[in-house]
Amino acid sequence: MPQTFNSCKEVTQSPGVDLDGSILILAGEASGDYHAAALVQDIRRRYPKINFTGIGGERLQAAGMKLLIHYSEINTIGLSGGISKLKRVMLAYRRMKSELRSGKYDVFIPVDFPDVNIRLSGVAKQAGVKVCYYISPQVWAWRKRRIYKIAAVVDRMMTIFPFEEKLYSSVGVQANFVGHTMVRDIPAKVDRSTLRSELGLSNEGWLVTLAPGSRRSEIARVLPTMCKAAALHLTDYPDTKFVIPLAGPHLKEPIRNILSESSIDANVMAADAARIMMASDYGLVTSGTATLQAALSGMPHAVIYKMDKFSWFLAIKILMPLVMEPDIHVGIANMLCIKDTEASDNPIDIMLSKGYRIPCLGCGRPLLAPEILQRYVTPENLASWLDRFRNDPNLRSAMASAFTRLREMLKPHPSSPSPADLLADLLLEKRI
Repeated sequence: MPQTFNSCKEVTQSPGVDLDGSILILAGEASGDYHAAALVQDIRRRYPKINFTGIGGERLQAAGMKLLIHYSEINTIGLSGGISKLKRVMLAYRRMKSELRSGKYDVFIPVDFPDVNIRLSGVAKQAGVKVCYYISPQVWAWRKRRIYKIAAVVDRMMTIFPFEEKLYSSVGVQANFVGHTMVRDIPAKVDRSTLRSELGLSNEGWLVTLAPGSRRSEIARVLPTMCKAAALHLTDYPDTKFVIPLAGPHLKEPIRNILSESSIDANVMAADAARIMMASDYGLVTSGTATLQAALSGMPHAVIYKMDKFSWFLAIKILMPLVMEPDIHVGIANMLCIKDTEASDNPIDIMLSKGYRIPCLGCGRPLLAPEILQRYVTPENLASWLDRFRNDPNLRSAMASAFTRLREMLKPHPSSPSPADLLADLLLEKRI
């Protein structure tokens, strides 16, 4: 039987232990690159002899991982995007299979990206490589039975949402809620004027963030509408300035091309998105990790989600009735509030107590942040939320209180193991 964490925590943290080993990582998206980079930094700080190799991006590479393939080669959204990149995804999959079977690695860390990573976890298991899954696949949202496949091939599950720990433990997976990286990285309070100066942004007027996502396909679908909404807002509020956080250098050109065809002047910045959001008054954010960044940054925002028409048709007419949970929403903060029913002072309840009921356009249930999906993604609808954030200080205050409570929900218990602790545990098990 594998050791429990408590049985070896003293060993992993005791003086004189000098762990070495090789770890393979697959982070197929910008968010995975971010989380995994923080993990690599933490464990390298304690165990500098451990080597990291894999698929990721600039953050993982800067943290010290040898980059085999950049995640931009394989990440996609929607069916049409998947077909166009299928060949590169398959080449990357075969490369990772070969690496796992090479005998060079002690631990495999799959980071989210479940369609590829669950299969590779099975390959790792057969090859005798320990599997420590980081960032749980969303089994609580759709295709719930995947949890049994995961249980069969994963040695440890590190979750970033508190309710997931109990979910995985219920099927026999050694799971630990390790807290969310962003809670540590995004400060609870900042001086906005000072921050704007540090970023080279003007302290005059109102600043609005437009966050169009980290994939070329979603940027192409969402950013033109965001720009049109911004133009409408600018007509009534000419003192407004717009800023676009750049998720990666490979996205600069497509964003510039879209802006060149719009009527607004937006500052495209490579600075950390959370810092830009903390400096902003409100914004529009494409679904994904950026929605949680916005919440933890305290920025009032609306969540935007739009797929290609064929993928949306499949999702609504086939996937949703067959394999998706009925009460699932695209904003991460909304999802966390809905799923973590045991949390006291739920952020949605805070909003309701302050007189703000933000309904889902599809099902009517109250949400923390508004979600604007597919056919509702119009310049007029987006602009109406920008206007509301601008003109309703009580709404901004209510959202700030709810976001503060959300931050507390994402903090790990002081006695909980860190991701670095759990990986050290697995490396020690490998030595036994």
